[in-house]
Amino acid sequence: MRTNAASTASQPPITQDSTARRVVFMVLAGVFFFITVVKLGIPVVLDSAVSPPVDWRDAIFGVDNYSWPVKWGYLLLIPVFLAGLFAMRWKRFPGKRRWFLLLPLVWLGWEFVSATGSISPNLSGVTLAQFSACAGFFYLGLFALRGARNPWPVWAGLGLGLCWVLHCAMTQHFGGLEATRKAVLEGKSGLSPALLADPAFLGRLNSSRVSGAFMYPNALAAGILLLLPVSLVFVWQLTPKVRVGVRVLFVAILGGCGLACLYWSGSKAGWLFMVVLGVLALGHSTLRVRWRRILMVVLIVVGVIGFVFQYRESLARGKRSMEARLVYWQAALRIFQEHPILGTGPGTFGPAFGKIKPQNAEFARLAHNDYLEQASDSGIIGFLSFTTLVVGSIVLLYRYRFIRIDGFDTISFAVWLGLLGLFLHSGMEFNLYYPGLAWPAFFLLGWLWGGEGPGQRSEV
Repeated sequence: MRTNAASTASQPPITQDSTARRVVFMVLAGVFFFITVVKLGIPVVLDSAVSPPVDWRDAIFGVDNYSWPVKWGYLLLIPVFLAGLFAMRWKRFPGKRRWFLLLPLVWLGWEFVSATGSISPNLSGVTLAQFSACAGFFYLGLFALRGARNPWPVWAGLGLGLCWVLHCAMTQHFGGLEATRKAVLEGKSGLSPALLADPAFLGRLNSSRVSGAFMYPNALAAGILLLLPVSLVFVWQLTPKVRVGVRVLFVAILGGCGLACLYWSGSKAGWLFMVVLGVLALGHSTLRVRWRRILMVVLIVVGVIGFVFQYRESLARGKRSMEARLVYWQAALRIFQEHPILGTGPGTFGPAFGKIKPQNAEFARLAHNDYLEQASDSGIIGFLSFTTLVVGSIVLLYRYRFIRIDGFDTISFAVWLGLLGLFLHSGMEFNLYYPGLAWPAFFLLGWLWGGEGPGQRSEV
């Protein structure tokens, strides 16, 4: 309590104008992240395959291709960043946080250095823009939301974005995919020729796996891992005057839809990581220890049974999928060994892999592992700075915010859980290259580091 009082006393006075600026920024950020999650669900290295919507109906309700060109996202982020500059609270960070908060700049700076030797300047250009936005959102969350204990407009935007994505996924499951396949066969889909020539997209089109508003099913799984925990907590906190039974029903409906879409996405890693998040959530709940242990065992058993039941017919395909990933990972390590300092340039795994690809291997534009891709694309410094930022943030934020304090901030823990799920999943996929995943993730990570609400120690 003494630490919190001291930190409060050292803060500059919050005026009515500064509060208004903070509210304006949070509302803009909430709207922006809703659009980001819903409309920027394609990897930036494939942005050239996105056809702009033909009219406003197609822009909002596009069925065959939900994504907007990423340059639209860059235009939309300008007012958000401008509002964030006016809402920032400039104050020195104490203790151990100072050096760690420079890591995004170190990582981004080295990406620009690596790009000087890129084997594909065009790919590196679009990737650098994506990484610059990620670092910018980290510092925007760090400074513009600093001290905001519960920025509910942001949770509302992210939660509504998740609901939209889940609606798209459920529409696909209950007939939408079949309708899209029929439109493609009849030449009425309106999809770009580049997208129709992509084997990965055609494979997804012929599959029963849903992807929601994202290009690939695994990205949908990553989005659910990131957004479902904080959305569930937000729904619970949004209805304090409603009877407990009704609140439980609201949470159960949202959680059930999220888990169903995760199940239909066919992401084996996403399903297992969600079980991990559920076990951690129960472990930190206020239930009695006995009930916590019982429910954790039940969750693990149900999760394993669901995994076996869902994937009993696709284990062979899953084996081939894992074999394909091993080929990509081995290639990334080989590229790193050949280019240990600068790598081949940000976003250039595809061209580098094409030169060493085994004859029977499927081509991939990205390494299906964000950490190994940093090594192959940007060398040892890119790998170390990015991996240290991710792993260090998860470990330090948990250590100092959730187990070494008196009191517990539920919404912050839900955000941490979502980030943990996303970064675990990044070991199997390329989530860093989706604006709809990476931009909100870095923003939330910055908010956690700048937190001064319940459960924040001044020496973090």
